[in-house]
Amino acid sequence: MARGTQRSREAGRLQLQQLLRPLIAPGDLSGSETTRTKARLCLLDAIGNMVAASGLPEAAAVRKAEGPLPEGAATVVGWPQPTSTRRAAFHNGVHSDLLEAQDGHRFAGLHPGEATIPSALAIAEVTGASLGEVIDAIVAGYETTVRFGETLFPEQTQNGFYPDGTCGPPGGAVAASRLLGSDLATTEAAVSAALFNAPLSLVQNLRDPVKPLSAGTAAELALRAAFWAREGLGAGPGSLAEPHGFLQQLSPHPHLDRLRRPADGSWAIDEVYLKPYPGGRHAHAPLDAVREILGEGPTNPRTIQEVEVATYRAAISLTGSAPTRTSPLAELTQSTRYAIAAGICDGTTGPERFELRRRHDPALLALSRRIRLVEDPTATRRYPKETRATVTIAFGDGRTERAAVRHRWGDPERPMSVEQVRAKFLRSLAGRHGAEAAWESWWSAPKDADIRDLLAQLTRTLARTAR
Repeated sequence: MARGTQRSREAGRLQLQQLLRPLIAPGDLSGSETTRTKARLCLLDAIGNMVAASGLPEAAAVRKAEGPLPEGAATVVGWPQPTSTRRAAFHNGVHSDLLEAQDGHRFAGLHPGEATIPSALAIAEVTGASLGEVIDAIVAGYETTVRFGETLFPEQTQNGFYPDGTCGPPGGAVAASRLLGSDLATTEAAVSAALFNAPLSLVQNLRDPVKPLSAGTAAELALRAAFWAREGLGAGPGSLAEPHGFLQQLSPHPHLDRLRRPADGSWAIDEVYLKPYPGGRHAHAPLDAVREILGEGPTNPRTIQEVEVATYRAAISLTGSAPTRTSPLAELTQSTRYAIAAGICDGTTGPERFELRRRHDPALLALSRRIRLVEDPTATRRYPKETRATVTIAFGDGRTERAAVRHRWGDPERPMSVEQVRAKFLRSLAGRHGAEAAWESWWSAPKDADIRDLLAQLTRTLARTAR
């Protein structure tokens, strides 16, 4: 092996070990109460999102395509039948993405929970992990996912690769490896195996029905990589070696200094935003502005002549499509026009906006065609530190009203309260009997609570509601 290549491999190994060493240290990982609370909120938010998506026709289509569920002891949240760890991780990953209601990180440009939480839950049911151990694994998985995402942001997305597929597997592999009790070398091998096999999801297909499958693939790969590495089937440090390593393939100028944890000791999960309602995050600032103008409750769409949305370039590029009667769910969740039109017509922002009866409503689609998106150069310059949008609504009676949003609701500058996350959880469970008890059982559960008991209790609650 050439000396330069060997040095690059060793440099890659050192970078990876510097990231991983504190993440697999025994004992409590989430040092502060703030971090532990945030991790529990992310977990509960993900569970609510999975339940809301588990009954969608798209979830049923994925299940049919994958074939009968094999026997096992792992939970697909929202489904009564237990299955294998691999299938549970896959379906929970898909369900985390279907409604685009998942948490995210602005400066990594991704959703760190999509691979981390499904893989962690599946492993936890195998190992009998406690809630506290799962929370620590989530913190470790988010840290890894976000650090890889920040290292490649924004060039990775600009080059056409969607970071949930590329950066989710190593984070999920760390979460799973921690719950398996893997040492540093084995965890490193698991991460490298996840990088070797990571799906190169394409930004140009974000509006296609295949999109949520990348989240399921990332979650399943993360879990499998942790098991592979434990049996000596991982990968070496060459995955990060220049000039053909993982980072260099996705970005011409990866920011290698971002792969290390900040010197101030903060955790990436503390910077994660939570979404108050489903739909692509870039559509949220315009929707916040519309709600500021119109308030709660529905508005007759015939009273509105035109809606102009001035926002940053990335928002227009990623969520600027116009919905049609044939739009798949993935396109509707990524459409600012649909989000605003549904918010105006229904006066609600919950998962019900994506029910089949709403997706093809003529009045809603007609209003969406009267919504215009234009770039605001100031907003483009200040993104992603700010997520600006200015909405101007012209009414049929000649009135014009305007509202501007600097930070979306749910961003760290305007965080959701515990009560607001709880309200979203209850909406996600669609008012099912026992929903409040389900929240309380998870929110107030002690750190040593068995994750299997909590999941089993949730499954029984949902099954009683279904009957």
